Amino acid sequence: MLLAGASLAVLMAAPAARAADDANGGTSVQEIVVTAEKREESVNQVPMSIVAATGAQLQALGIDQARDLVKITPSFTYADSYVGSPIYTLRGVGFSDNSLGGRPTVSIYTDEAPIPFAIETRGADLDLERVEVLKGPQGTLFGQNATGGAINYIDAKPTAALQAGAHASYGSYNAVDVGGFVSGPVADTLQARVAIDHTQMDPWQRSYTTGARTGAGDFTSGRVILAWTPDADLKVQLNLNGYVDGSELQAGQLIGVSPSIPAAAAAIADLSAYPLSPHKATAADFDPGDNYHRNNHFGQANLRIDYSLPHDLTFTSITSYSRYSERQLQDLDGTALSNLNQFTRGEISSWSEEARIAGKLMDRGHFVVGFNDANDRVLESNFLQIPDSTPAFTFVPFGLPLYAAFRDMDNQHATTTAGFGSADYDLTGAVKIYGGVRYTQSRDAFNGCTGDNGNGVAAEDFGFLYNVSRAAVGLPANPPIAPGGCITAAPGLVPGLVRSTLDQNNVSWRAGAQWAPHDGVLLYANVSKGYKAGGYPDLAASAASQFAPALQESVLAYEAGFKATLVARRLQLNGAAFHDDYDDKQILGRVLDPVFGPLLKLVNVPHSAITGAELQFNWTPIRGLDVGAGGSYIHSEILNHFTNYDPNGALTDFNGEAFPNTPKWQLVSSIDYHWALNDRLDGFVGGNVTYQSSTNSQLGDLPLLKIDAYTLLDLRAGVESHDGAWRLSVFGRNVTNAYYWTAANHDLDTTVRFAGMPATWGVRLDYRLK
Repeated sequence: MLLAGASLAVLMAAPAARAADDANGGTSVQEIVVTAEKREESVNQVPMSIVAATGAQLQALGIDQARDLVKITPSFTYADSYVGSPIYTLRGVGFSDNSLGGRPTVSIYTDEAPIPFAIETRGADLDLERVEVLKGPQGTLFGQNATGGAINYIDAKPTAALQAGAHASYGSYNAVDVGGFVSGPVADTLQARVAIDHTQMDPWQRSYTTGARTGAGDFTSGRVILAWTPDADLKVQLNLNGYVDGSELQAGQLIGVSPSIPAAAAAIADLSAYPLSPHKATAADFDPGDNYHRNNHFGQANLRIDYSLPHDLTFTSITSYSRYSERQLQDLDGTALSNLNQFTRGEISSWSEEARIAGKLMDRGHFVVGFNDANDRVLESNFLQIPDSTPAFTFVPFGLPLYAAFRDMDNQHATTTAGFGSADYDLTGAVKIYGGVRYTQSRDAFNGCTGDNGNGVAAEDFGFLYNVSRAAVGLPANPPIAPGGCITAAPGLVPGLVRSTLDQNNVSWRAGAQWAPHDGVLLYANVSKGYKAGGYPDLAASAASQFAPALQESVLAYEAGFKATLVARRLQLNGAAFHDDYDDKQILGRVLDPVFGPLLKLVNVPHSAITGAELQFNWTPIRGLDVGAGGSYIHSEILNHFTNYDPNGALTDFNGEAFPNTPKWQLVSSIDYHWALNDRLDGFVGGNVTYQSSTNSQLGDLPLLKIDAYTLLDLRAGVESHDGAWRLSVFGRNVTNAYYWTAANHDLDTTVRFAGMPATWGVRLDYRLK
């Protein structure tokens, strides 16, 4: 689907673009060119549901992070996991994990080069030409881990003539955003583009018990693109990009206290009587004096080569290498006690190569064939402090020290090899058929454990527990566990490092047909099969069996839809209906640990289903007025009596329950008006409204984990030069100051939620060299 309010791009269009619009009476809906099928074509000619938006549209709507795409994309939801990892969900197909190595179900790309892990995707929205949100399984062309869809960020490219621009904004909490770009020729055959952006803000959260503050922003991203065209047949592009994130992690709001070991609750008197958080966005609580600033870095290098071959063939190679480093402390319990604090130290390195050949098929269609190879390494260690939790007192009755700290270690090395092909063929000029297939072979080698943090206390406590248990069945005692050693036990209660390998393969495919009965109308129907790779959890585990991997999931998706350009190109109306049969859906369930109690763990739901529909329109009734709206309905359901533990540790039948982070209803809308103030200045004013119905954050339908329905209103207004050289705007986001939250979590003794930002206001100035 096209973006609601797509003609917002006219607000920042170049004079030439406006002249073209004027030639059509100034009332046509803008059409965007996309590369959803790895070739350029109009978004209205692609037989799938797509939301596409230009960089100017994103700026006008205040979309500067992936989470903001909910403003333009019905059926898309975003939430942060309780450890700060993004959770992207499209049409109910999403993935929530608490480890660095969690593979998404909505893949993120920049210029078709993958950003392999969700935690790495901040900064992808810098200096964009456009963004494309592709809905439904995209496995044939974009590979596994795209069962929900794909988001492809298209960077602004180097230009043949000198161009430059800059922006600066100031807003609530002393938020500052400054950035700009320079683009132009370096030599006759070499062009370059450099872009940078820096944002910072004061803390927006305040402890309601100590008055301390947190939530400060400090984020810098940059990109350098070199484009070399030595002749008409060869194009080479090098894209170097990255970011540094020093922002503070968001603190949770305490909404419930339920000790996991009730008998030990009396030993922590301050916990049971701890005051709950006020229902106010800025209220939170956390350990005062700790440093919650991230120290996270990401860097990526992408080399793309396009070479024109005889017979209208094109060879394309995309080579990508990236590294991510994470150092961050997070208070997970929503109190000023040390109930559950986690410091994460992690590293990710990824390499991938795609090579393909594309061309015309007997002058009546197109084809592409190729292969893909990827190699990912994830090293993660989490150091947890739990002295003010009830599990810390597990061993005290035996005269052993307070079990106050431990670490989790999770190392994974994944390799993936795939071959793919796709084609379309024009049968009659109005009817086209298409299909594609991809074979994927993957291997994930894992080693990890829960271990002593180095002080020897956890080693002493668990060594005692295991030896008492072994003696009870006539087994000899284990040697002492060394400080820093693993405490996770294999069968026979022998502690040590857990090693495992997961080998899997799959065949994803897509087939369909489209019919264009007349110009401006497209009807289509397709069926596709997609897969998401399996993987290993990161969790506190006393038993090696708890590290059993989640197996790969699959989605068989059916979709039928239409795209219609109507009323003399003033109205774009798109709609689709879809149904997904889900096998082995990976979901964040629970495992019941004998020491730690109910812990989060990836589990497979054998059978589930999704049924839904979407409708979206863009309308330009008169010159300068752009109206857009869209909505989605999704019914998700777990089938066949799947049982697992709820967050309180109760064994539960989840038959009939909806998926987490999947609201039934979502609505997006926008209205913008642009007019001439005089022959030199234009004015503009607009706003957008987003709504989503209630959903749940985790399995169990527990009231404390429910995410209530909410509605958000954004407003904007300003003035700009008629030639587009400068633009001054004021904006407000969540101007009604709605209190809402996007995630909730229960862990150890507390339940917390993560609130959205309160009302914020700001002013922004943009300048383009003319």
